[in-house]
Amino acid sequence: MKTQSIPKGLKATGKRFWEQVTSEFELEESHDLERLKMACKCLDDLAEAEQRVNKDGMFITNRYGNTVEHPGVKIAKDMRLLFIKIIRELALDIQVPDSRPPRQYE
Repeated sequence: MKTQSIPKGLKATGKRFWEQVTSEFELEESHDLERLKMACKCLDDLAEAEQRVNKDGMFITNRYGNTVEHPGVKIAKDMRLLFIKIIRELALDIQVPDSRPPRQYE
């Protein structure tokens, strides 16, 4: 299986994910490669947001002296959700057996 060249602009986390996915899956369509690039960018942004939150703490003091949630917390959450959506679009998520059917109310 041939690996695709790593797109410019990806950081370490995104590059590692790109290499892993392109070595395990055959993605040849340009739209799939673009989605993979977006997923890699999400991982890079997630890593950056998490580093900043780890450095500054989950809560910070704003200019009015109030304790507020660090903006990086929302960014990290958004990047996780977007990453999961892209992976599902690419059909790279793990196959899980059908869950039990919903309970019927009597």
